[in-house]
Amino acid sequence: MTQDATDNEVSTVLRHFRPRPGFASSGIEHGELLTRRATGPRQRQKRHRSRDRGFSSVQFIAAPPSSPSASSSHDSRNRGGKLRLTYLHVEAPNDDRNGSSSAICVFLTFEIEVITRWVECVQCSAPCQSLTDAIKSYLDDRCNELSACYPPSTTENSFPSTFTTAASTPSLFLVTSQLLQLLNNDFPTSLFRGDAIVMKSSLSQQVVEPSPDAMIHRVAKTFVRRPKQPSPATIAALLDVQMLLVRCAAAGRNRSEICAPVPAEFANSVGRDDGDAVARLVFEASNQLYICGFHGEEQQPQQCPRRLDTAAWSLLSFFLSLPWTAGSQLTTGTVTDDSAKNSNWNDDDNGIKTSSKTRVGTLRLDIGTALGDAPPAFSRRANQYGTIQAYHGTKISSAWSILNHGLRNLSRNDALRQNGAMMGEGVYLSSSRRVAESFAIKAAERPPRALASAFRHECLLHLLCHAGVDIASLDPLDGYDIVCLPVFEATIVKPSPTATTGEEDALNNESNDNCTTRQEGKYFVCADGEFVRLTNLHLAFELSKKSNVWRWLPSRIPVSLIVLLAAMLWMVR
Repeated sequence: MTQDATDNEVSTVLRHFRPRPGFASSGIEHGELLTRRATGPRQRQKRHRSRDRGFSSVQFIAAPPSSPSASSSHDSRNRGGKLRLTYLHVEAPNDDRNGSSSAICVFLTFEIEVITRWVECVQCSAPCQSLTDAIKSYLDDRCNELSACYPPSTTENSFPSTFTTAASTPSLFLVTSQLLQLLNNDFPTSLFRGDAIVMKSSLSQQVVEPSPDAMIHRVAKTFVRRPKQPSPATIAALLDVQMLLVRCAAAGRNRSEICAPVPAEFANSVGRDDGDAVARLVFEASNQLYICGFHGEEQQPQQCPRRLDTAAWSLLSFFLSLPWTAGSQLTTGTVTDDSAKNSNWNDDDNGIKTSSKTRVGTLRLDIGTALGDAPPAFSRRANQYGTIQAYHGTKISSAWSILNHGLRNLSRNDALRQNGAMMGEGVYLSSSRRVAESFAIKAAERPPRALASAFRHECLLHLLCHAGVDIASLDPLDGYDIVCLPVFEATIVKPSPTATTGEEDALNNESNDNCTTRQEGKYFVCADGEFVRLTNLHLAFELSKKSNVWRWLPSRIPVSLIVLLAAMLWMVR
């Protein structure tokens, strides 16, 4: 099999197992029905099986640049890169186990070598070490069965300098599917039963997490293969971002389509299409977590003073299982020369919409290294045409779905499309961060009422403090009109020299494989979100005190009505 065929295999796997947003999982994407898919109950169950369980994502990890002295078998086998699959297994609570109803969460990471199809469980984290060792031993044996060629005992001299995949080697898609089928259907649940080795002794008391902080510390210790191992405080800050974004998504007008992903337990218990019920679960679980409290301190966490329900544990473990939790970095944002120094700027050149609120802080979430390396299809076009930085402004309720699913082409979806499609169908971005922010400001107008409730949460105070805001000097949050402006920074492929602009020309060029990006002035249109690599999320927070009239008016309405009634009676007399 040639290198191009191998790259196409990787692209096929990434495209098929790409996490789907809510509007796509319901059968509608790009504004039209996916009629080619089977719609029966058994077919729908099979299609959503990997997402209804613990599957998070599949990422591509490119092979490191080889040095002239690198001749080991391991370096040779990694020449084609790897696929990294993250998985969360949640063992249903058993009240008879230890007198506790807390579910047991197991975090797993697998890597599949592209050339050899070798499958390896590289990370396994359970509440106690004995359970971790038992699950890891079982999964190692099963991964060895799935591996197709080049067993670990192969000597260094047995590897050729250039690899080609034999015709009898199973496809990369088949190996990935078999791994997910193993995790979904054949997970060693017997290890969690009362007769298991880890449940027989005093270690059984360690299976249940004592507090959210304990789970955060446990997960932080498992990210040993990341470029930079995150600290518990770093993970706690990322949880604040996740909590704010998912609450805003749950408060959005199209919450049934954009409030995704959520824990599988939420969607399975109340129904995937019941956006209001899912939103209530999100709000209740997030409130419970912060009442119990988790702060990511370095000292050993203590027992949680308040007992959490299953929904709160499910939400916390789901956040920790997301792939960008391990490698992302949250820093204080900086205002570029292309962006306004503060939100009181009133330069209306070229019709750019500005804000009149008081900006109190900005944050930058670096997700470039956390989402894996660029797939071969993107790298091939990037090497041919080059890349450029671009920005995309949106509303805060859509940021959660974009952060986890990437930017999608919604040009034909009238319900979710925010602006027109003057340059044809595709994903719209701008080379100017200020222009992208103007679209975010426009999208923040007339927010839904529930969005104010989403902002009134402790996670927002943590983020403002992280941005350098003196929260002690702030009034209660319900005394402010709060606006959060999300702007995504991305790397896109430069337009080809023959790329044309305009809606008519764009339609004519849809069949041109080389034309993945079109440009007109400061605007870029990518044919598909697959060719948009998100690198950063910029969050700008704006707070303005509510008018004093609305503060004292509710308390004075009864007095005003009494005075008005007395005046009317006096006039009648």
